[in-house]
Amino acid sequence: MPAPQVTFSHSGDKLSNKSGFDKITVTFSADIAYQAFECRATKNDADYGLGKGALVASFSFTPAETERTFDIYDEYLVNGDGQYRISLYAQGEDGSWNDNHALIPSGQSEALVTADGLEFLCMRG
Repeated sequence: MPAPQVTFSHSGDKLSNKSGFDKITVTFSADIAYQAFECRATKNDADYGLGKGALVASFSFTPAETERTFDIYDEYLVNGDGQYRISLYAQGEDGSWNDNHALIPSGQSEALVTADGLEFLCMRG
């Protein structure tokens, strides 16, 4: 069985400590049931991947095509000002994880694109 494919939308692209810009709401679903989900934030030039960086959201078993929503707050980004990579990982019932980190921006690479066609990159500034 393949790893879950995650689709998502988000309410903004930048975070700051200013009221009205201090959180981003993310809504996502997966094409197949998953047993675990993690959203992680890492500084743009830091090592990233499953289990690395700040854990900003997690969920347990969820049926296919079930929408989940969570917020990313500015205080979740613990390494100071700058750009952050936001990674979404879902683990299928067979134990396999989706591997989206190759699609997330690093330098000039292509960005992961959301359901509404926007790049998914969160910046704190």
